[in-house]
Amino acid sequence: MQVQEYHEREALERLKPIWHMLQEAATNITPFQTWEWNEAWWRHVGTNRRARVLVFYHNREVIALAPLCVGRYLGTPLRRLEWIGTGSSDYLGFLALPGYEKAVAKALFNHLRTSLDGWNIADLQQLPPSSPLLDQTIWPSVVGVQSTEPCPYLPLPPRWEALTAQLGKKMRFNIGYYARLLQRTFPDMAFTLATQETLEESMEALFSLHQRRWNAKWLPGVFGSRRVQAFHKEVAGRFLDKGWLRLHVLQADGGVRAVIYCFAFRNKTYYYQAGFAPEYARYSPGTVLVAQAIRQAIEEGHVEFDFLRGQESYKYRWRPQERWNQRLLLLQAHGSVWERATLAGRIGFALNRLERFVEARVKSSLQKKGEASS
Repeated sequence: MQVQEYHEREALERLKPIWHMLQEAATNITPFQTWEWNEAWWRHVGTNRRARVLVFYHNREVIALAPLCVGRYLGTPLRRLEWIGTGSSDYLGFLALPGYEKAVAKALFNHLRTSLDGWNIADLQQLPPSSPLLDQTIWPSVVGVQSTEPCPYLPLPPRWEALTAQLGKKMRFNIGYYARLLQRTFPDMAFTLATQETLEESMEALFSLHQRRWNAKWLPGVFGSRRVQAFHKEVAGRFLDKGWLRLHVLQADGGVRAVIYCFAFRNKTYYYQAGFAPEYARYSPGTVLVAQAIRQAIEEGHVEFDFLRGQESYKYRWRPQERWNQRLLLLQAHGSVWERATLAGRIGFALNRLERFVEARVKSSLQKKGEASS
């Protein structure tokens, strides 16, 4: 197996045909591995990183692509190798033709160990349980693995009534009660999906509602950066063109009161983010619109509704199952054993432990604030 590296910033544009070929053929792919998502992230968010995209060949035929990049770790001189899309993406990994996954995973580890330079610590985040990179039989010696966050998900039955029958009595009551309350109080209440004509207005409503809620808690929110907003606007437009966008909007009392940003990809729906008007909390527009999004997924024949990362309490009212993503850490080493790991790599591991501690405290605080306001 041969590996070719692409370092230039224009690499993702150059690799578009290869990427599209692989994303069409690959199994277990999510929206977060598509060219449409990663190229937009690279231009809008990944501006301070250097590409390290790897393309794998077998008998001169392309069989896989690993979208990697290098950036500074936590503002230090240490260089971290990571997936393109890290931080914004809920599932990450390489793309490979069916049947080559394990061989490519082994070749990727070998290339990182022997050939790819310019990094101190490899931080491969958001690997789903099915990732071939989690096969311990192919790990190099200098590696650490961490469980990160659960991704709650709902296996979807063919009918909405079958799903609600699985819920608790209170949740079943609330879904119907709040939908009727909204309809009775606001005769103009309506559910819509964003179209080409309404996309920009709907995305602006999403940003505004999401930021209002989080800023009220003195927190930045996901969409606080102009670059992040530009990234999601471009992704939403691309996904709409592909038929992958499900931007659910709840209108009532003369305006937009809730927006849910979902992706419909292959036979699953992914719930990415949302925004709700806090002054309408007594009508529980979030519960009502999530129910509408799940109902829509069932009507489209989807087999799963994925709430993605996080243990927010509202997700667990739907009695989901869980899958836990994993995070692999590899040191740049001279040889293959811990004692030969570079000093910079060891410092990177120590910084990672500190980062994990801070993340855990922040997430715990956010969860408590969210539950207090729900």
